[in-house]
Amino acid sequence: MFKPLLLSLVLLPVFCARVVEAAPVRVTGSDLFAAAIEPELKHFAQTSDLELSVSMQGSRVGLEALEKGQADLALVVVGTEDAKPSAALHAVTVGYLTAVFVVPGNVSLNQLSFNQLGGLFGSSEALTLKRWGDLGVTGAMSARVITPMVARRDALACDIFRYSALKTPEFKATVVTVEDSATLYSRLAGLDEGGLALVSTPPSERLPLKVLLVAKGDRDVAYGPTPENLHSGDYPLRLPVQLVFRKSDAKRLNGVLREFLADETAPVLLKAGIIPLPVQARNQLVFELENL
Repeated sequence: MFKPLLLSLVLLPVFCARVVEAAPVRVTGSDLFAAAIEPELKHFAQTSDLELSVSMQGSRVGLEALEKGQADLALVVVGTEDAKPSAALHAVTVGYLTAVFVVPGNVSLNQLSFNQLGGLFGSSEALTLKRWGDLGVTGAMSARVITPMVARRDALACDIFRYSALKTPEFKATVVTVEDSATLYSRLAGLDEGGLALVSTPPSERLPLKVLLVAKGDRDVAYGPTPENLHSGDYPLRLPVQLVFRKSDAKRLNGVLREFLADETAPVLLKAGIIPLPVQARNQLVFELENL
C-alpha cells in the first residue's frame, strides 16, 4: 500500500527539476538594442525549443527587475557614473559601444588626439582647429575648411566622446547634424573640402572612407577601434555592454549566454551598434561560463 507513495516521492525531485529547467527565461535590458536583439533572441528560442520572454525597457529598469527577481538576464550599459550591479549579480562584458572618426579615403591624415578632436568638435576647448592644414595636411587641401559632422542616431557615440574627451561636454554650433550614418556617409563623400564624421561603428570597407586612429594625448600612441584594441582598453573611447544575471542561474542560462557570444550573433551585435569581443576573448568567456 506504500508503493505508490514511495514512487511519488522518488519521482518528485525529477519532476521539480524538469519544471525548473522548463521555466521561461526572462530577458530584459537596454531599449537601445531592442530592434536588433529581440528578433535574434526569438529566433534562437524557436530553434532551441526554449520558452523565452523579452522586454527591453532600459538598463536601469533591467537591473531593478533582476534585483527583484522579475527577470533572469539583462543586457545593459553601465556608465562610469551609474550605479553598479549588486554583489548578488554576476556581470560579463560581451562587447563595447564606441565613438569612431571617419574621413574621406583621399585625406592624408591617419590619426588624431583628444586635444585635436576637441579643437574640431568642442565649444569650450583651449585649441581651435578649422582647416586641414591645422592637422598637418599639406598640398591644395591644407587651406580647405573641415566640416565636423554627427548623426542623430549616433547620440550615444557622441556622448561617449563628449564626456570622455572634452573639457565641457558641448559641441560647437558649426558641427553639422544629419539623421543617420547612411546620410552622413553620402554627404561625407560628396563634400569637396572633405568632412570629418563621428559615428558609432566603423563603416563598411566597401566605402571610400578611412577610420582614424585616436590617442588620448598628443604624444601618446594612437589606436584604431578594433575589437582587440577596445577589449584591451588601448582605444580610449569605449563603454562596456554587459550581460548581468544571478550566478546561481548560470547553468540554466548557459545556452542563451552562449548565443550572445556565438560567431553567428556578432553581426547582430554590430547592427545594434555593439562591437563584439575578439574571437579569442569570446571563446575564453564561454569556457569561464561553463565553469561558474
